[in-house]
Amino acid sequence: MLVCPCRLVGKSWSLLHIRHLPVLRYSASNPFECAGKRLICVMTTGLENASKDPCFVGRRPQLARIERAQATVLSRGWQMVCEVVGEPGIGKTRFVHEALERSVPTVPWAIGTCSPDERGVPFHVFRHALTAGQAPRRGLRSGRSTGQTWAESAAEVPPAPARASDARRFRTYQSARRLIGLAARDGLVLVLDDLHWADASSAGLITHLLRYPVPAPLLLVLVYRPRQMATPMPFGPPDPGEDADAAPTSHDRIELRPLGVAEVALLHPYVDQVELRARYDVSGGNPGYLAALPGDATSNGAEPIRAAPGARLSDAAVAVLRREWAGLPPVELACLRAGAIVDAPFAADLLAEVAQVPVALAVEAGWRLARLDLIRRVPGTGRFAFRHPVLRMAVAQDTDPAWQVEACARALGALVELGAPPADLARYAERLLALPNGRWADRCVNVLCRAAQEVRRETPDLAIRWLRLALRALRPTAGLAQRRQDVSLALAQITGEAGDLAESRALLQEIVPLFPADAQGRRAQAVALWARVERLLGNYAEAAAISRRELADLPAAAEPTGGYRLATEIGVAGILAGHPVAGLPDGLHADLGGSGADRAGLLAVRGLAAAHEGALDDARGLLDAGARIIDALPDTDVRDHPDCLTALGLTELYLERQADAVRHLDRGVTLVRAAHRDDGLCQLLLGRSQVAYHGGQLNTAIGLATEAGIVARRIGSHHLLSFALAFEAEATAWRGGPRDDDRAVALARSAAGIATDLTTWCGRTAATALATASLLSGDPATCAELVRSAGGDSRLSRLQTTLRPRWFELLCAAALAAGELTDAERQARLAMAEAEQVGLPGQRGFAESAYGEVLLARGEAAAALPHLETAADLFRAGGMVLRRSLALASLARAAEAAEQTGPAARARRRALELAGWCGTERVALRLARPVGPREVAALTDREWHIARLAATGATSRLIGRQLNISPRTVEAHLTRIYRKAGVASRSALVAWVARLDDTDR
Repeated sequence: MLVCPCRLVGKSWSLLHIRHLPVLRYSASNPFECAGKRLICVMTTGLENASKDPCFVGRRPQLARIERAQATVLSRGWQMVCEVVGEPGIGKTRFVHEALERSVPTVPWAIGTCSPDERGVPFHVFRHALTAGQAPRRGLRSGRSTGQTWAESAAEVPPAPARASDARRFRTYQSARRLIGLAARDGLVLVLDDLHWADASSAGLITHLLRYPVPAPLLLVLVYRPRQMATPMPFGPPDPGEDADAAPTSHDRIELRPLGVAEVALLHPYVDQVELRARYDVSGGNPGYLAALPGDATSNGAEPIRAAPGARLSDAAVAVLRREWAGLPPVELACLRAGAIVDAPFAADLLAEVAQVPVALAVEAGWRLARLDLIRRVPGTGRFAFRHPVLRMAVAQDTDPAWQVEACARALGALVELGAPPADLARYAERLLALPNGRWADRCVNVLCRAAQEVRRETPDLAIRWLRLALRALRPTAGLAQRRQDVSLALAQITGEAGDLAESRALLQEIVPLFPADAQGRRAQAVALWARVERLLGNYAEAAAISRRELADLPAAAEPTGGYRLATEIGVAGILAGHPVAGLPDGLHADLGGSGADRAGLLAVRGLAAAHEGALDDARGLLDAGARIIDALPDTDVRDHPDCLTALGLTELYLERQADAVRHLDRGVTLVRAAHRDDGLCQLLLGRSQVAYHGGQLNTAIGLATEAGIVARRIGSHHLLSFALAFEAEATAWRGGPRDDDRAVALARSAAGIATDLTTWCGRTAATALATASLLSGDPATCAELVRSAGGDSRLSRLQTTLRPRWFELLCAAALAAGELTDAERQARLAMAEAEQVGLPGQRGFAESAYGEVLLARGEAAAALPHLETAADLFRAGGMVLRRSLALASLARAAEAAEQTGPAARARRRALELAGWCGTERVALRLARPVGPREVAALTDREWHIARLAATGATSRLIGRQLNISPRTVEAHLTRIYRKAGVASRSALVAWVARLDDTDR
């Protein structure tokens, strides 16, 4: 028998047995002919035949060991044994085929394969290898065929129960040994495959050959599954000291292990990497199981395989695997099928319940199945599991569907009685609900709802799928109306938390009107959830109206939780709509006692509203009360209230308690990330971005705002997206890189395009972000117009009270850039007046900085020094590192103009150090500007830098290369510079810059 690659109709490369004459010679022209006769090809059974992969990868060291063993056999003329062992499907037969293809071509092969149906036939594997109707072989007895000789040898072996003479059996083995020696006198590779199904006579003969080797060049290759043998190592251990590089002796053992990911990728080069990784995880790198998995392994871009109820193995794979359980007794077969239904590590008592057999029989059957290696004991437990998921799938697929249904119902009932976790029960409920019969609907719905609540934090997508299935199972009938409302409410809550706000809103609009008013507050909590979803979608007026209406109708004896949540939604919607609520409905707004995250959320929102309106003493009191409650609560209680942490963090930011803001916002981000709550993550990221921006961490602020924008797009919240774009634009503008000006303006315009209503907080934020970006890019007129539009009047009464000094400072800078010193001074004085009312260090710093810049622009450098120095100190007290570095840069310029070189050098050095920490280029650019007339003030920092470079004689291309911008952008900057400086040519610009810039900085 010979192994060869061949392609049959409907089959891929497979292992084929080729019957051959005793004397074989290799023919390069036709490898399937020998001694003038065509060789006969017969398909080998095995899991490898399910593979559609023609190539062979890996196993190079093991192949070298086979080649080395054959060379040793031929050179020394002795017998050598190679065991090839491994798990089912690992590719043992395919490996042997590849090894024989690479072996010496003049040495004949003989391959025998065991079959479970022939275990009663003595020496059947040797018959299969050396006879089966072959012509007489040279060197054997004249006139007698090899088949007759093996038949006589088999006849001499008495049946196992009647074996009375060891001597007679020994003589039989000796006769067989002499026959094998004659066949191998010129060299022979004898492969005995699937020896785990060998009969007792064949196993005994192999053991005899190991004890009494054939005195001929025979390479005996034994292929089997160690776990399915009667004993772990029936053929003896390998010779001691054997390794891959040592010279082979009389015995070698080659254990094939799973393929690596890279090798599997070579087997399936056209499979999508995601699907390939998923298939590898399921198969464990076993090539046979990998080929048997559902789906077309050669398709590109297919969906990754999932353990879905409809997944099916190929019929060929099931047919091959069925041989392992086809002959099992009824009890064992029933227990095996029951284990496939359970689909998890199972105990014998569960098998007994599902298979409907006594527990004692189930225990015995479990251990017998384990000895057959169909199931294996889970280490450290008394449970069993299938040896491989693919085998379990094959058994389940081979089971009668009607029996599966009843068994699945029995498994669900048994697991419920055993108190199994709901998530473990859900898969059975899914299977049962997929059937048209509704007998188990009520029990399955209960299981799915409990399972969804159990996994909602870890895997919300799975929880949503289960609840949708439960809702479909509850048909809209009068008797199930209340049950459908409960399931719909749970689904709306989880979908909203997962970020699917549209579906959550649709469900709530449908079911909330059906909830009756109750003292337990279930309706009030459902309405608060509805209002929150509307608010996240930007529908502030509707959210406030829903909450007010429900709060007014709330029963007097109702639980306070619903009232707290409704009042909180009223407060948040009012702040976002631009009309903070000064007082909440009676019975809630005066009560600061109690505990709980709901009460803390209401306090935090009221504190944020007070801070927005400038009532800082009230804001501090409310903030402290809410923070004490939240800090005392465990994470599990705080996790469901991300809005509370957002309100706390923003209030602390506006009160310039940045350390507390970071602590609360970071806690919130960590909790909602772990809970997969996109609905709260976006707001927390936005708050954390603002804290980083105020602290001068520009790159951190940009990264957080970018992530918040991604989340906002994912959940479909346009107003949150506008916030994210605006915050990213502000931080990008102050970073001041060569490309940042245009990017910041583009981002801010996108934010303003989304939020067009300047009465809302979102619209004002977008407008002020665009104002900041416009000023820093050289457009002070647009900046002033946007700030006044957002503020509503010259007093900026529509903007947040605690931030008005900052916006007056921005108007002052715009006036200075436009050369309007009178207007700049007026804005600086307004900033000073607002800062006195607010009393926050950082906001006073904005006012002092604005007034110092006005004095510096007038040329009163000495008078500007104390204001700029005070501004730097106030910014340090307020934790505003970026603004402090800018104040120090202005201080250095003023000190240089006042000829105070020592203070100027110290301020310059510290300003550059802080600028490096913040990641901004604005400070260095500002330090390079001279204290000059109106024309210099009209230029932005970047424009002055380009003007100085142009004055050195550099071309637009060289300037663009140095600044990493295009020559066209440089020309656009130069055009604006010519207009602001009042010059008409490059030579005039050189003279203008030389007149103003008399330093070497």
